[in-house]
Amino acid sequence: MKFIGFLIFVFVFLMAFWTVVFLAGVIPYMIFVWAKEGKLESNQIPS
Repeated sequence: MKFIGFLIFVFVFLMAFWTVVFLAGVIPYMIFVWAKEGKLESNQIPS
């Protein structure tokens, strides 16, 4: 039973880790695309 709990913990931890990595990679790209399409005003783009 402890081993199953450990496996679930490792699985959830890895899912959270890869979600953070994915978001850290995708969100700046989405901001870049929106800025390039002109959906953001120039003063909203973080320098």
